Amino acid sequence: MEQATNNSLIGRIADIFGLNKKFHQYKDINVDMQDKALISPVEGKVVHIGNIDNDGILISKFNKEIRLKDLIGNYYRQFTGGKYINIYLSPLNDHFWVTPNSGKFIYTQKNKGKAIFPVYIGLENLLGIEMFSKAIKKNASIGSIFQTDKFPIAMIAVGSLNVNRIFTDYEEQKEYKKGVPCGYFSIGSTMLLCFPNYLNVLVKKGDNIKIGQRILL
Repeated sequence: MEQATNNSLIGRIADIFGLNKKFHQYKDINVDMQDKALISPVEGKVVHIGNIDNDGILISKFNKEIRLKDLIGNYYRQFTGGKYINIYLSPLNDHFWVTPNSGKFIYTQKNKGKAIFPVYIGLENLLGIEMFSKAIKKNASIGSIFQTDKFPIAMIAVGSLNVNRIFTDYEEQKEYKKGVPCGYFSIGSTMLLCFPNYLNVLVKKGDNIKIGQRILL
C-alpha cells in the first residue's frame, strides 16, 4: 500500500473524530466476468463527459483547460484524441475504487499537491463555481495507467476537501481480474477515466453510478 501524500489538517481532524474510517472499507463487488463491458471503478455522479485533444488537453465542465501530462506524465500520448469521464464522489458515496477490467497497472504518478487546505471540488456541483482546474493544480492526485489486453485506461484520483491523502493498493505489473479493490481516499474526491474514443459510453452526464456498473463497451 502506498500513501500519495501527507495528511492535511482537516484530514487529521476527521481522523480524530473517526469520520474517515468508514471511507476506507472495501466491500464485495459482484462482477460478470463474461461481460466484455468495462465497469465503473467508483461510486459517484457523472459530472462531465468530454474529449481529449491531440495535445493531451481536456476541457473541464466549466471550459477550463487541463493538461493530462501533469497528471500521468508522458503516458498522456496514449490518450490523445480520446475521451474522458469525470465522476464526482460526495461524502455520501463509498470511497474505494476497483479495477474496471482485467489487466495490470503499468505506471503510477503521485502528485502530492500544494494546498494546506485542499480545494473543495464539490462547490462546482453545489454552487456552479469552477473548482476542478484549481484542484488539479493544488490538490493531491494519483494517476494510474491500467493496461487491458487491448488498450490502456487512465484512472486519475483527484483529492478534494481533506483528501490530500490518497492510497493505492496494487502492485505494478501484476495481473488483476475485473472488480478487484485497488485504492481508496477520504471525504470527497473525483475520479477521471481516460480511454480510447472508439469505446461506447454507456452512461450520461448527471447519472449516479455504482461501483461495478457497466459504463464502457
